[in-house]
This record gives sequence, structure tokens and C-alpha cells, in this order.
Amino acid sequence: MRYILFVRESCPFCVEAQNLLQETGAEYSVINFDENQNSILQEVKNAYDWNTVPMIFQREGNNINFIGGYTDLVGSLNNER
Repeated sequence: MRYILFVRESCPFCVEAQNLLQETGAEYSVINFDENQNSILQEVKNAYDWNTVPMIFQREGNNINFIGGYTDLVGSLNNER
């Protein structure tokens, strides 16, 4: 299982999500959106009807599922234990 995080560097919840995944030893990749990419990030948010970052996805094989934000990640990880 692998996680994909859409983040902004200035977002404290984005940093916390990365720290949490690192602590658990989970494999993950980070896609960092800067201010010049607002329109792209907004399109992704609109596609998932989501307003904030981080946007966290879970990938198993060819299946990619949108988990949600930091709190949703915490809940998902707790359910796996």
C-alpha cells in the first residue's frame, strides 16, 4: 500500500500527515503545489468536492482511493491496526 499526498509547504496539517506516515513507516509520495499552481490544485479539489489540503490518496495496485485530509488519515491508519 502506498499513500499519495497533495500538499502545500505552508500547511501545518500537510506536515503532520507526512510526519505521521513517516513514523508508521508507510510508503508515500508528496506532490507539493506552490502558489503558481493554484488553478491545477483547485481543479483537483473540485473533482473530489474537497476544500482543503492535504488531499490524501491510498493506492493498492491499480486502485486509488481518496481518503480525505489529515484527520481522515489518522482514522484510516487506526482502522488498519
